[in-house]
Amino acid sequence: MIRWHSMLAGAVTFVAAHGVETLTWRTWFHGAYAPWFLNSGRAVAFTAALLLIAAAVVSADDRRESLLRGGNVGAGAMAAMLVVLAAGVGGNLFPIVAATGALVVAVSTGVGAVAGWALRRGLKG
Repeated sequence: MIRWHSMLAGAVTFVAAHGVETLTWRTWFHGAYAPWFLNSGRAVAFTAALLLIAAAVVSADDRRESLLRGGNVGAGAMAAMLVVLAAGVGGNLFPIVAATGALVVAVSTGVGAVAGWALRRGLKG
């Protein structure tokens, strides 16, 4: 089931992360290649952390709903990632980059959704 606010949160988070990485590529991320979150370990960690936080923020009191929302954050982030890739960052390695990026997105949003659910559950009582 689609949770549009969660998908939008994922897309906005990914685009924001990419924007920060593009603006600060040489100074913060010490990237030697074109600005892209998989081209620097620091950028991978930065993007994954932001997506984890986004998934935790949109999580719910119910575990199933939290996982659903986290999956929607991941889907939104993936859509944004594929648009950015298609707009010029990608190349002949597009499928490999998309698959690797999908793995980073899925793990970070899944962990974020579970962490957000656990935190909400713990705060509730």
